[in-house]
Amino acid sequence: MREAIGGIPIFQIVVVFILLFTGIMCLTINRSKAFGVKDEIITIIETEGTDSASFELDERINSLIAEQLKTVGYRITGPCPEDYKGYNRDGNEVTRGDAAYCIRFNQVDNVFYEDAKKKCSNSKCTPTANDFPGMAYYDVILFYQLDIPLVRDLFNFKVTGSTKILFK
Repeated sequence: MREAIGGIPIFQIVVVFILLFTGIMCLTINRSKAFGVKDEIITIIETEGTDSASFELDERINSLIAEQLKTVGYRITGPCPEDYKGYNRDGNEVTRGDAAYCIRFNQVDNVFYEDAKKKCSNSKCTPTANDFPGMAYYDVILFYQLDIPLVRDLFNFKVTGSTKILFK
């Protein structure tokens, strides 16, 4: 009765705990990397600006984002929702679910115009679309994984963020 539990079951328990600890550490590292890359993408979009006439992201911004992804070593991909545009690590648009990051354009000035039309139902005020400056913002999605050694990636998680409102 001195050795109720043999050496092999204790060794298996130790291996399981090491794998769990390593998985949690990998998840934490992947999550912090995804948050950092998301913040950098948002900063690039806000500081470099967009085409002022249409708010389109040009190739220069996509190449800056691609350089940032290569610098940090971000490799995780995932599927984009339907209303998002997906881009690979080289900054090229992808149509399948293998996007490194996803971006959605949101036009804001139309919302203000429609709201002003509802509030000005009387004849004293008549808003026009030109009364409001062009305003838009971007939503960004990046991915991170629970990557346990020997098992590889189990779950794919999303990190989302938004830029501040950009004006024409």
